Amino acid sequence: MEIPLDWDAGTLAARIRSVRVDRGFSQTDLATALNVNRSTIGHWEREHGFTPSIVHLHRLSQVMNVSLTWLAEGRHAGTGAGVGGARASLECRLLSSSRNLPLTVVANVVTLMESAETLL
Repeated sequence: MEIPLDWDAGTLAARIRSVRVDRGFSQTDLATALNVNRSTIGHWEREHGFTPSIVHLHRLSQVMNVSLTWLAEGRHAGTGAGVGGARASLECRLLSSSRNLPLTVVANVVTLMESAETLL
């Protein structure tokens, strides 16, 4: 589900809390999904609390089904939700999938992509 364009971006803490509540997650539910303590979620939602790591922000965006750009920066990944959102989604899937592959396979995929880039 995409975040509506008129949804107030606010601060990172406010975005985390807003999307959690909107998706119907308790702090405990979200903590379980992210494999962190419930108190960690509370700290992230507090205005002067801790800031999640980029790994946690990425996982939060996946679990909550929002763009990482919106979650981290409060802005949408492009003026058109279609192209920017589709590309960002594919890049996230590519990155997530690559984590479980042997390094040699990842290196071959990168080489293939670089070769394709020179042909375009």
